[in-house]
Amino acid sequence: MNHLVALVTADFPYATETLCLFMAIQGAMTVRKGANSKKSMNWFHAFLKSTLTAYSGAAFTNMFMGRPTAMFSNDIFFGACVIGFVIVNYLPMDIGYHFFNTFLGEALYTVFSQVFRMGGVTGFSDAAYAAFKDTPSVWYPTPIFGPILFPVALGNMGGFFMKGFDAYLEKGMPWLFQQALASATFYHFYAHDAEGYVGQTVRGVVKPLGIAFMTLMGADEKESEDDVLFAKVIVGIFMLVMAVVRMPQFLGPSYSPFTALGGMMNSKKSKKVNVAPKSRKNKAKKQ
Repeated sequence: MNHLVALVTADFPYATETLCLFMAIQGAMTVRKGANSKKSMNWFHAFLKSTLTAYSGAAFTNMFMGRPTAMFSNDIFFGACVIGFVIVNYLPMDIGYHFFNTFLGEALYTVFSQVFRMGGVTGFSDAAYAAFKDTPSVWYPTPIFGPILFPVALGNMGGFFMKGFDAYLEKGMPWLFQQALASATFYHFYAHDAEGYVGQTVRGVVKPLGIAFMTLMGADEKESEDDVLFAKVIVGIFMLVMAVVRMPQFLGPSYSPFTALGGMMNSKKSKKVNVAPKSRKNKAKKQ
């Protein structure tokens, strides 16, 4: 199929190793450009901070489902953290940091780390659906919240862990929350909700366009009819486009396509009217 489809679905050689490495590089660059900009942190402090900046979700989220953390069960994850940290901080002449501080370097780790996150959204939604599909509520034939909130927790564990609950949420819903919630919701209902009216309605509206789109992307007849594959492609393209347009060189990290919706949901703040009490002098004059 199309190279874009292969990218967003991580269907290329050494995809796991590549995505894990760039995710680790992004974490190391975040720390190096922020808390460790003067390289004054102890190396172990900087290393663990870089690791948790990149992989807090992978480190802790599986515990909610009673599953082993990927940081312990998959050597590639922790190995990528070591290599990424060395590349950013300890190559001769600081060449790794200087390269990834350029537009090209930042674009590389932005794109590949976002593909990593896209796999997290769909993979964790799949895992939660597989765990709960046989025990839905009496009100709907498909479990709703677990397959959506599990990947949302994955994408925001770093923010909660590094900033704390209040500091992370005090300015409203963070972008990673918005992105994961929108992506996981669409993916879950389109890919998993075979019997519920929401999934059937969404597929009834979107699928004819989806088949044409997948055919345009070079998919064969079987692939064009694959609901899971189409949902992964759409989520992947959306997340990838958002990652690029939110780079500092474009619209910046404050941009969100959901800002207008959020503005409508927020109640309008009433203007404060200062009514100054009449001074005693004015009262005396009237008397």
